[in-house]
Amino acid sequence: MLKLNKNKRYLLACSYGPDSMALLDMLEKEGFNFIVAHVNYGVRKEAKQETLDLNYYCAERDIQIEILYAKVPKKDANFEAKARQIRYKFFKEVYDENEVEALLVAQHQDDSLETYFLQRQRGGFVEYYGIKEQTRIFKMNVIRPLLDFSKKDLELYCQTNNVPYSIDQSNFSNTFARNVIRHTIVSKMNAWERQTEINKMRELNLMIGEIYKKLAKVDLSSKNVLLSLAEDELQRALVLMARRIQEDASISASLSKEIKKILNSPKPNVSLKINPKLIFIKEYDFITFHNGEENYVFEYKLEKPKVLDNKYFYLDFTIDASNRNVREEDYPLTIRNALKSDVMVINSYQVEVRRLFIDWKMPASLRKRWPVIVNKDNTIIYIPRYRKEFKMTKGLNFYVKK
Repeated sequence: MLKLNKNKRYLLACSYGPDSMALLDMLEKEGFNFIVAHVNYGVRKEAKQETLDLNYYCAERDIQIEILYAKVPKKDANFEAKARQIRYKFFKEVYDENEVEALLVAQHQDDSLETYFLQRQRGGFVEYYGIKEQTRIFKMNVIRPLLDFSKKDLELYCQTNNVPYSIDQSNFSNTFARNVIRHTIVSKMNAWERQTEINKMRELNLMIGEIYKKLAKVDLSSKNVLLSLAEDELQRALVLMARRIQEDASISASLSKEIKKILNSPKPNVSLKINPKLIFIKEYDFITFHNGEENYVFEYKLEKPKVLDNKYFYLDFTIDASNRNVREEDYPLTIRNALKSDVMVINSYQVEVRRLFIDWKMPASLRKRWPVIVNKDNTIIYIPRYRKEFKMTKGLNFYVKK
């Protein structure tokens, strides 16, 4: 029934509700190797007994269970967000300690439909309508094997198979928008209406999938390519690029329009701080995102010819380094990042290094971490030439890693 690998180990997020208990029973009966993780927030009077019952249930069946007793004030306006942060941090700890294949979450068809209606209600950017079967959260593989089951299906499964469970009474409250949709729309849908909405979701997701297929075939670092995209395509392209740097990065429609103005701007170098950890950068026709917290200050000392290999550059001066203007009497050498105040003597003239970078049309993000070689007299004797179309060749004794 479950499309999982019996040669792998899984982590099951279990609340003791009918959904996760049904999945627990399926996993056990089908012979899967799994661990249970349970979080008690201590905000409901029934929670203590639910934790005891689940712990006893797992102990009877010799199933490993990890339990976290968390404290989140129920009256906290951000209770749902904080609770989610706490539980996924806990899941991540158990996930890493036990080296599991994936975290299993018992979200079902009703959850997906509720998410879909919420997305339509709120409008704006939607990466995927409903709930994905597989995603990445906190650098964990997350699988939702029950998306083809309705909530009624899972409750009936538990009743038919004598699987114990508890109902969270807060689910009946209309305090949260999701609960309103659950009670006024999803729970009242018949089978035909439910399937109609599921088909609509699939069609929308197919359209989104086609956009991502298109984006996978083009150079998203090119300003002209980005400007050729439709509004929705551009926003999705920017999200894809941003998430290479920050896994949970978000680009709103208004921010996408602001970035488009930057792309159309005649200014060659423009940066835009998205959040403390993410910066959008336009450098001539080259577009990228950078980590806003990254420190580019570095300094390496070479007392004698040796090999240096780090995230900024590769250097091997154990072979002849005269092509880098390095002589034996220049040692000890210092290889550091270029500074705004740096100057270099070229053909008997003092030239500002920053002026060289401008003439070379070097992207601004590279200038901060571009290496220079300084001799024992604190004189810059060599700076690797920036070339946009640089190609790696064999035998290079010094090159910059971009």
